[in-house]
Amino acid sequence: MEIMTRDFGKLEIEKSDIIKFKSSLPGFNNLTRFILLPFADNSPFIILQSVDDSDIAFVTVEPGNLIANYEFEISDRVEKDLEIKSISDLLILNIITLKDKIEMSTANLSAPLVINLAAKLGKQVILDDKRYQVRYKLFAAQPEVSQ
Repeated sequence: MEIMTRDFGKLEIEKSDIIKFKSSLPGFNNLTRFILLPFADNSPFIILQSVDDSDIAFVTVEPGNLIANYEFEISDRVEKDLEIKSISDLLILNIITLKDKIEMSTANLSAPLVINLAAKLGKQVILDDKRYQVRYKLFAAQPEVSQ
């Protein structure tokens, strides 16, 4: 299948690589199909590209690249919705907000993307955990999150 992307132009993808967000991402109600694309070789960043709208792509990062001890509980409902059978099937990503001054860029730690790679299902989960910021500065020296 061929898709057009904002950052990589025309790409050939496998339908089996498409991740379905049944409840869509907040603010993007019509977009439910995404694909993960590496930003660049040896980069910690991953692009979450909409299959249905070439202009919609999110820069993401695995939280372990930002802070230590990032953990949260997945509710029974999310576990069921995402058909989670094993924690090893999960990929957790945080959306990056890029700023004009790159050192002001932030990651949303309070609303991670939970992706079941085996089932190709994803969901953005809003955490009720004060340890995690909506605008965690990527390039500022910050203390580790306490447990």
